[in-house]
Amino acid sequence: MLLSTVDNLLHVGISQSPITPPVGFDISGPEFPDRPARSINDDLAVRCVVLKSYGETAALVSLDVYGIAGWLKRLIIQAVTAFTGIPRGNITVLTTGNGTSPPLWRDETDLPNQYRNYAAYLPEIIAGTALDAAQTLEPAAAGTVTATLPNLSCLATPSDDEALEAEREKLQLTVIQTADDRTTCILYNFACPATIIGNTSAWTADFPGIASSALEEAGADVAIFIQGASADIRPFDWSDENPDISHINRQWSDVQAFAILLATQTIRAASNAITRRNAQVKTTISADGGVATLRIGDTILVSTSTHQPIRFASNLRAALPNIKLLVNTNPASAQTPASERAQTLATAIELITKIAN
Repeated sequence: MLLSTVDNLLHVGISQSPITPPVGFDISGPEFPDRPARSINDDLAVRCVVLKSYGETAALVSLDVYGIAGWLKRLIIQAVTAFTGIPRGNITVLTTGNGTSPPLWRDETDLPNQYRNYAAYLPEIIAGTALDAAQTLEPAAAGTVTATLPNLSCLATPSDDEALEAEREKLQLTVIQTADDRTTCILYNFACPATIIGNTSAWTADFPGIASSALEEAGADVAIFIQGASADIRPFDWSDENPDISHINRQWSDVQAFAILLATQTIRAASNAITRRNAQVKTTISADGGVATLRIGDTILVSTSTHQPIRFASNLRAALPNIKLLVNTNPASAQTPASERAQTLATAIELITKIAN
């Protein structure tokens, strides 16, 4: 259960655990047929951050997988609540969008038999990790900073819209530090699909896993990649209209190159963050569960259960210019139909405005 704290200001606890399926289980992703894993290049992980401030407690859970189906997400949240006592509505579950993944976004009836025990045990692994984070709460301060990361990704269809180009290049960070100035957590938000390596037969968390590991080796206790609105974004220069793309072989060296560039810019930007202890923690969620928000001080993480194009994030920032946003969308879902985007945007604006006050 949660540790008691001596004041109402921000306290944070972190933890992580491996969740790599066994070698021999099928790798499943958005681009290539299922195939059995023959080795482990790097482990998939669950990373948890528990935040407590002014009597409110929330948990942020990130998984190195392509997506989480609704039925499994409910089991995860239920388990975290049972282990930690954190209310269900205060638990945010994110995925990195990693394309070398177990098929956890599938309906329960469509889950391969080899994954049934894994899926049944996974919520307990996650809940145990969240409990570990909840039991290590310590005084902390949070701050957010924005940087620009040009030429690392591209629009699928070239655009001369300056707002979209600016959003595509945006690297948004929330940095959480302890009283002794140790960086306990970095949340880094960038819009790019997390599938570079391609048709590999080795488990790997792709560039988010490598970037997070690099940030953790550089001093952060936990680093969490937040997948941005990237339905129409590609890594490197892989636009649909480019006949001569770079990194065409999609090798491990390409993953490393992308990840190290992302991690390097994150480290540089993080040093400019100004952190505060009087950071409030709040959560809200829409009636249908399709949009959720988590406030950490003067920053709000907004997450949708549907895949969104980069314009979604650009429109959010234009509508809420005075609010610092981390924008996350679910890459495992179908892209939101144009007819529904306006409603999703309106719901997100409403929830963000509510939680900001």
